[in-house]
Amino acid sequence: MAKIIHFPNKDEDLIEQLEYITEQAREGKIKNYALAAELQGDDAGLVATSYYNADVETKQLLNSHIHIDIVVEVVKVNFLEE
Repeated sequence: MAKIIHFPNKDEDLIEQLEYITEQAREGKIKNYALAAELQGDDAGLVATSYYNADVETKQLLNSHIHIDIVVEVVKVNFLEE
């Protein structure tokens, strides 16, 4: 399984995260990616999705890592009292 990189303060600095991903892409280190972003303002209620080099199998693989992150958060909150 791929190593997951967790950003410190992951909910606080959108620009820092995007710059990190952009830097990785410029260095040729991005094999594929999946992005989903809920929009606001005039586009409120819309969700933008974007993929790079991701067929259906890869989209599912990337999505499963996101799902695992969610499950870990739920376990922490509900069972580990973190």
